[in-house]
Amino acid sequence: MTDNNQFNVEQFNKMLSVWAESMKLPTIGPMYAFSKEFGEFASEFINLGKVMSDMKTSLDQYWSMVNATYAKASKETAEKAPKQFLTKDDFEAYRKVMIETFENAFTDLFSSAEFSKVYGKVFSNQLDMSKGFQNIVERNFKALNLPTRSEMDEILKDLHDLKRRVRDLEKKEAA
Repeated sequence: MTDNNQFNVEQFNKMLSVWAESMKLPTIGPMYAFSKEFGEFASEFINLGKVMSDMKTSLDQYWSMVNATYAKASKETAEKAPKQFLTKDDFEAYRKVMIETFENAFTDLFSSAEFSKVYGKVFSNQLDMSKGFQNIVERNFKALNLPTRSEMDEILKDLHDLKRRVRDLEKKEAA
């Protein structure tokens, strides 16, 4: 086990002991609701941790590819650029070389299958992380007896349907 993982295990054990102590409190109110579903909460947080770890790996790959492309474009720019900058034309030539090399390098990167695969992983991880946060928030809202997002979405859908029915009835009545 690495030092980082050992630290995480120690933190997790400390968190479990705090929860164990809090579960000994009277079984009323939101604390009871939270403690009742602690296993599911822990599972959600563990899944979120896995997604965040995967996202870090994907982002590392993404930025590695971008940095390598930037370095390649910079090197090509230095090789192709004028050696002296004495006139306005020299600076203009340098600007054109820089634009061309960076455009070509990043166009090649963005059109590569490998970059598409890595970017797809990053995007997927972002969606998974958002979904994980939403699940945790929904559980918290439910435990606090507040309307959840899915319940609010259902209410908005029903409200939209009612508005449409009223509008249709008004049209029929006017005709």
